[in-house]
Amino acid sequence: MRRLTHKVHWDSTYGARRQRSPLQLAGVRSHMNRLILEKLVEVGLEGRRILEVGAGDSMWLPFIAKNFPSSQCVGLDYSETGCALLAERAREEGVKIDVVNEDLFANNSRLHRSFDVVLSFGVVEHFDDLGLALLTKSRYAKSGGMVFTLIPNMAGILGTLTRIWNRKIYDQHNPHNWASFERGHQQAHLNVVTGGYLGSNSFGVLSSCFPEHKGISWHLYRVLVAISLATWSLEHKVGTLPCSATFSPYMYAVSRAV
Repeated sequence: MRRLTHKVHWDSTYGARRQRSPLQLAGVRSHMNRLILEKLVEVGLEGRRILEVGAGDSMWLPFIAKNFPSSQCVGLDYSETGCALLAERAREEGVKIDVVNEDLFANNSRLHRSFDVVLSFGVVEHFDDLGLALLTKSRYAKSGGMVFTLIPNMAGILGTLTRIWNRKIYDQHNPHNWASFERGHQQAHLNVVTGGYLGSNSFGVLSSCFPEHKGISWHLYRVLVAISLATWSLEHKVGTLPCSATFSPYMYAVSRAV
């Protein structure tokens, strides 16, 4: 199996972050966070032993630790920089998180088969074999444990724009539609309980395409972000708009380990 990103990339990505804030749920700009949380709580987070894979500088794990204090939260990442930032977030937010610096593909990990819930937010799409990546992730779950997986919808319009605006970032992802995402879970022997596309649109996720804030493409991106915000404001008033294979920014799956 080939990794589409490498440790040096994540070390530099984490190291470049300057401003960090806790996960936000209020306001129009937090619309997608609220949608993700709605799906995440379906897994069952109260009184559980929870692992986030690829947890470097995670916003979600401190949020879970704070709002579900009866649970034990562990964050795993192979980037020392990412682990240090997660530990710093935990201290800043006053929560207890065990931070483990370990490669997802480590053999005979002491953490294998020890979690009620295993989460990841944008990890498994960075490998060219989705089924094997999911199978490896599921080794951390107890038999019958729940596995939550969220990935960007790179087979839709966001993937097309990423390929046009920043081919390097596009090539770091293995683009999946729902059919291939579900098939990857089947190959990993994970029983999908629920899942699908998530969100009507979110052009803000394209921000990583623009290391420099200039040019025609940057200004077009800003227009698209304004459209997303206007759409989310409308959804707040009239209800959530439909998800789609073309415009939804994410796919998620809640599955059960065998």
